[in-house]
Amino acid sequence: MKHVDYLYFNIYNYFYRLSLYRQTLNPRMQAMYLFSLGSGGWLLLFEAIYLHLFKHSRFSSKSESTVFAASLYFLTALLFHYIFIVKDRDLKIFGKYEELSNSNPKRQWHFIFSISVLLLPYVGLISMAILFPRH
Repeated sequence: MKHVDYLYFNIYNYFYRLSLYRQTLNPRMQAMYLFSLGSGGWLLLFEAIYLHLFKHSRFSSKSESTVFAASLYFLTALLFHYIFIVKDRDLKIFGKYEELSNSNPKRQWHFIFSISVLLLPYVGLISMAILFPRH
């Protein structure tokens, strides 16, 4: 859980610092929704791998897969909104890692790595679509 907390902190810290320099939306909401999109992407990737390797099938239509993906994103957003915003877990994470981050010379590298972890499932989904096209 410590690694997930630090991953979330890097994203939240970026949006927090950005909000100090220019007028942006709430950094808590931006970080939560970006983290939600990344987590939803991982769930979709695992679902695609499961369907391809074990079930040897796919969704029967594009609309069915769209409804599934949209409902998955909606449920992860609701879950993370409850965990991070309602329960104030993001503020606890921020307070825990803020001092560590200020003295860290590799702060930018950690942010790039965090964004990469959130984008990796989408690269996997695209590569699966290219390598295993529909017939």
